[in-house]
Amino acid sequence: MLTRVHHVGLVVRRLEDGLALWRDRLGLEISAQATVADQGVKAALLAIGRSEIELLEPIDEQGGVATFLAKRGEGLHHVCFETPDVAADLAGARERGFPLIDEVPRPGLAGSICFLHPKGTAGVLVEFATPPGDSVHAGHAGHGPLAGLALRDVRARSRDGAAAAELFTTRLGLERRGETTVAVGGVHLHFVASDGPEGLAGLILEVDDLVAARGALGALGAATTDEGVTLAPDRCHGVPITVAAR
Repeated sequence: MLTRVHHVGLVVRRLEDGLALWRDRLGLEISAQATVADQGVKAALLAIGRSEIELLEPIDEQGGVATFLAKRGEGLHHVCFETPDVAADLAGARERGFPLIDEVPRPGLAGSICFLHPKGTAGVLVEFATPPGDSVHAGHAGHGPLAGLALRDVRARSRDGAAAAELFTTRLGLERRGETTVAVGGVHLHFVASDGPEGLAGLILEVDDLVAARGALGALGAATTDEGVTLAPDRCHGVPITVAAR
């Protein structure tokens, strides 16, 4: 049973540069940080409201994250759903015919983890994770003009958004919230129509005071739109980010 979006994984060239954005400028707190040798990364988890951001710096040129960086550059990599029993949900995915990257759970920064292959999940790389029993989620982020910063939406490109939402509802157990939107643990996964490559496309964050946030985010190329304040992806390590009012 998937209970929340545990984190969204982002690939960065240097972990410290990613921390300079998410920790130092946006005010997130690190909840875990380590080198995960078998995944070929240096990684950090930072709490952001209901979920977390995972920063991944490749340290193994032959690893999957390094390959992603070489092909696509910095940006959104995967979405991870928390489960109380990763082995059971992995077995369930296998029984339902999902193609798998991991046949058995393995250790990761988020706990006991596994990955499903994106060719079976509408182009979205999906991770399941059961956190360690002693892990504590901070549940808050941001300060000053960015007080209350939280993850609200994860966007993904899809050639058939309704079919993608149906798959995540009927086969992964997420809650349907509209023709092309599903939700779990208070965070939405929204599929945006696209004729291009499928996969993760952007994040929507929310804050208590959007006007104050707009002023604080000027250095990140903040521009006002109908949705809120959009940040320049090239100043956010390739991640399209919109900040909206709560």
